[in-house]
Amino acid sequence: MAQAQELTISGTVVDANTGEPLLGAAVRVKETGGGAIADASGRFRITVKAASATLIAKLVGYKERTVVVTESTESLVIRLQEDILRAEEVVVTGLATGIKRENAPNSIGTITAKDLLPAPAQTVDQAFAGKVAGLSIRQNTGAPGGGISLNLRGITTLQGNTQPLVVIDGVIVSNDALNSGLTSITDAVGGASQSSQDQPSSRLADINPNDIEDIQVLKGPAATAVYGSKAAAGVLVVTTKQGKPGETKIDVSQQFGFNSVLKLVGTRDWRADSSGLRAAFGAAGVNAFVASGGANGQFIDYEREFYGQNGLVNETSITARGGNATTLFTLSGQARNDQGIIRNTFFNRYGARLNLTHKFSDRLTADVGLNYLNTSSQRASTGNSNVTLTSIGYAATRLPSFLDVRRRPDGTFPVMPFAPSNPAEIIERVRNEEFVDRVVGSFRLDYSVFKIENQSLNIVASGGADYLNQRNNITSPVNTQHEQAKAPSGENAANNVASFFNNLWLSAIHNVNVSSVSITTSAGFQVENRDISAVLANVRGLPADLPSVGLGLTQVSQQTITRQYDQGFYVQSDIDFGGVGFLNVKLRGDRSSVNSDVNQFYLFPGAGASVVLSKLDFWKDLSATIDFLKLRAAVGQAGTLAPPESKFLSFGPANVTGLIGAIVPLRDGNNNVRPERTTEVEFGLDAGILNGFASLEFTYFLRFIDDLILLKQLPPSSGFTSQLVNAGAMRTNGIEASVNLNWLRSREVEVSTRVIFSRNRAEITRLDVPAFQRGGFGVNLGAYTIRQGFSPFSIVGRESFGPNPDAPNPTVRPGEFNGLILGDEQPNFNLGFSSSVRAYGFELFFLLDWRQGNSVINLSRFLLDGTGISPDVEAARERVRLRATTTRPYVEDGSFVKLRELSLNYTFNRDFTKSVFGNAVSYLKIGVSGRNLLMFTRYSSYDPEVSNFGSLATAGSVEVTPFPSSRSFFFNIQFGL
Repeated sequence: MAQAQELTISGTVVDANTGEPLLGAAVRVKETGGGAIADASGRFRITVKAASATLIAKLVGYKERTVVVTESTESLVIRLQEDILRAEEVVVTGLATGIKRENAPNSIGTITAKDLLPAPAQTVDQAFAGKVAGLSIRQNTGAPGGGISLNLRGITTLQGNTQPLVVIDGVIVSNDALNSGLTSITDAVGGASQSSQDQPSSRLADINPNDIEDIQVLKGPAATAVYGSKAAAGVLVVTTKQGKPGETKIDVSQQFGFNSVLKLVGTRDWRADSSGLRAAFGAAGVNAFVASGGANGQFIDYEREFYGQNGLVNETSITARGGNATTLFTLSGQARNDQGIIRNTFFNRYGARLNLTHKFSDRLTADVGLNYLNTSSQRASTGNSNVTLTSIGYAATRLPSFLDVRRRPDGTFPVMPFAPSNPAEIIERVRNEEFVDRVVGSFRLDYSVFKIENQSLNIVASGGADYLNQRNNITSPVNTQHEQAKAPSGENAANNVASFFNNLWLSAIHNVNVSSVSITTSAGFQVENRDISAVLANVRGLPADLPSVGLGLTQVSQQTITRQYDQGFYVQSDIDFGGVGFLNVKLRGDRSSVNSDVNQFYLFPGAGASVVLSKLDFWKDLSATIDFLKLRAAVGQAGTLAPPESKFLSFGPANVTGLIGAIVPLRDGNNNVRPERTTEVEFGLDAGILNGFASLEFTYFLRFIDDLILLKQLPPSSGFTSQLVNAGAMRTNGIEASVNLNWLRSREVEVSTRVIFSRNRAEITRLDVPAFQRGGFGVNLGAYTIRQGFSPFSIVGRESFGPNPDAPNPTVRPGEFNGLILGDEQPNFNLGFSSSVRAYGFELFFLLDWRQGNSVINLSRFLLDGTGISPDVEAARERVRLRATTTRPYVEDGSFVKLRELSLNYTFNRDFTKSVFGNAVSYLKIGVSGRNLLMFTRYSSYDPEVSNFGSLATAGSVEVTPFPSSRSFFFNIQFGL
C-alpha cells in the first residue's frame, strides 16, 4: 500500500514593502480549513496530509494572498501587500452579512483601533473628531466625563433623536444623554424639570475605547435601510477585540498626564481703567475698589483661580488574548482617573470585558461577551443659571478683579456684594455628582444548516442586553450665600435612572454560486424592547448640611417611565458579479408601540449598485496610473420614530380641598402621528492611484425628510393649547471627500497623509404650521428660526423683525420677519488633516481639525459686557450701546482650527527587548502625546465648539458661561507579555 503523502510547511509572513514580520496573520489551508497564526516573528508551521496545499494568508489591513505549495519547506516567505484602499476589508451591508469594501455601493467609514487612539481620549466619542468624512462632533460641556453629541450628514429631524444608533457586538446600546437634575439647583429651568440645560454626558462615555477593534460608520438611510425606523441618523457598528488562536498574549498600557485649560477669555483690570465702575457696581463697588487699594490695589485673576487647576490623569489598561482551534478568548480591564481643571471635579471609569468564541462543531459556533462598567464624576455647577446664580461662570460675570471672595483662613467665605452667590464658594461646596453602573451582554450563534459545492445555508441568532443605572446627587448646602437668599434654604436633588435595552435578531443566510456570480440572500426577524424609568426628587429646607431628599421641608418630585416595544423584519439580497459588479436590494418593515397604530408595519426599502471599472478589460492601458476605480450609487429609506408622548395625554396631579385628582395637560395626544421618513440618494467613486501611492473617495448625497413632527397650536375651544403633528418637510444635501497619500514606504521609513472634507446644507421645504423660533433665550438674544425656504440652523435677532433698511424685505410691518439672517450654525465645511511619519523606530502623528463658517450665539460675552468685566473695555461699551437695536455683536464666527491629536512614540527593536527582558517582553513602546493642544480661532470666548442645550437637533451653538474646554498631555508606555 502506498503511504499517504504529508507536507510540513514552515515559514514567515512579512510586509511586502518593509519586510517587517506580521504578528497575527492567519494562514489557512483552503482544502481542509485548518491553519495557523503567525507569531511575533511572523513565523508559522502547518502540517497537511496531502500532496499539495493552497495556503491563504490574511491580515486586517493587508490584501489577501494565495500560495500553492507542492513540497515540504522550512523557509516559505509570504509577502502581504498593505491594503491602502482597505478593499479587502469586510464592511456591513446587512444585519448578518457583509461584503468586501471594494464592492460596497455606499460610502462606509471605518475607524480602526490604531486610528481611534493615537492620543488617549477620556471618552470614545471624543476620539471621532476629524477622522470620518461626514461625522462631526459637538461638545456640550468641557466637564470631565464628556458631553459629546454626534452627527452624521446633518440632521434628519427637528424633534426626535439626532444621534446615530449605536450597535456593539450586535447589541443596540443606549447612547442617551440622561439629564441629571442640575437645573433644579441652578434654576436654568424652574421646578424639578429635567431640561436640556443639564449638560449631561452621553452614555457612550461609559465604553472603554481600548476594547474596540473597529467602528464602521453607516452614514445614512442609503446604507442603514435594514435598521429601519431608528436609523435615519446613521448607525455606528462597533466590534470589540476578539481572541486569536495561539499562545496567550498580554498587552499592557499605562498613561500618565494632566489636563489644563485650553483658553481663557481674560478679565478687566480695574486698576488701569476704573471708568464705569459706579454704573456697573454702584457706590458699593466704588467703596470696595477704594478699600482694595484702588489703582495701586490688588488684581485677582479669577479665571485662573477657578479654571487653572492642572488635573492629573492616569490610566491603566490590560488585555489578554489567546485560544486554540476551538476556543478563543479576550479578557480586558481598565482603570482611568481624570481630574478636571476646576477643583473637586473628576471623572473615573473602571471596567472589565470578557469575549469568548467557541466552535462546538464544524456547524455550530458561538460568541458571547460580557462587559461591566462603572463610572463616577463630579462635574461642578456651570452653565446657565437664574435667580440665585448657582453657576460658577454665571456668578463670576458679576465679580470684579479687585474684590477678594476667596476662602478665609477660618474656612468661611466672604459675602459677594454684587451677586446672590459666591463662585469660589460654589466650587468648594456645591456638588454635582454622578454614578453609573452598567452591564452589557452579547451573544451570537451561527449554525451551518448545510454547505455543498456551490451553496450554503446558515442560521444566525444574535442580540443581547444593555442595563445601566445612573444616580445623580446635586447638593447645595444650607449655609452658602446663595441658599441664604432662599426661603427655605438648603437644597438637594436626587436623580435615579434605570435603563434596560434588549434585542434579538434571528436571520437565515443563503449563498449560491452560479459560475462567477455569487448571490447571498438573507432574511430575518427582530425584537427590541426599551424600558427607561427616571425619578427626580428635589427638596428645599434642609437641616444643616445633610444631603437627603427625605429631610427637606418642601419636596417636588417627577417620574418619567418610557416603555417601548418594537418588532421588525427584513429581507436582503446581495449579488456579486465576479467581483466586477455588485447589486443589493433590501426591505425592512417595522412596527412599534410608540406608533399610533401599533400593528402597522412601516416599510423602508433600499438598493445599491457598484461596478469596478478597473477590473474590466478596457482598463488595462490605464491600470499603471489608476489601478482601482469603482463607481457606486445607492438609495434607501429609514425612519425616526415619533416621541413616545406624542399620542398620549399625560395627566398631572391635583389636590383640591384635600381631594386627590388629576389635571388634564395642555398638550393633546395625536392618534394619527406617523414616523418621520428620510429618503437618501448617494453617488460616488473610489479610486486608487499609482499602485497605492494615493487613494480617493468622493460622495454626493441628497436627502428628503418627510412627515416632520412639529408642535401645532390648537384653538382655545379645543381645551388644549398644542399637539404634535406631521407638518413639514426638509431637504439636505452634501459632499464628502477623502484623500490618502503614501509619500514613502520602505522597511525603515513610512510617510503618509490623509485629508477628509465634508459640507452639508439644509432647507425647510414645507411647513404646515406657522413659522416659529426655538432655542436661545428669545429673539433679542439670538434664536433659531424654523420657516419655509430657510435653513433650520438660521440665527435671527431683534433686527430680523420689523422695518429694517438693511434687510432683504426692508418695509415689512412691525413684528414681521424681514428675511435678515445673522448667522448659520452649520459650517461652510469641515476638514481633517492628519499625517504620520515612521522612521527607525520613531513614529510621529498629528491631526488637525478645521471647521469653517459656523456661527455661535455668545451669551457669556453678553453677561460680561453687562457688568463691564469684559477685557476689551471700549469694544464692550460699544456692544452695550448697540444692544437696544441689534443682536449681531453676540452672534460670532465660530470657525476654528484645533490640533486634536499629537503623538511621538518610539518602539524598541526586538534585539534590545530580548537582551534586557529575555523572552518575557515581546515589545516595548514609550511616547508622549496630547489632545486638543492648540486652538486657533477668532471666537472671543472659551471654545466655539459648545452647546448650552445639549444634543438638540438645532439650537446647538449657544454658549452661557460653560465649563471651559481643556487640553491634555500624556506620557505613555506600552509593552507585551
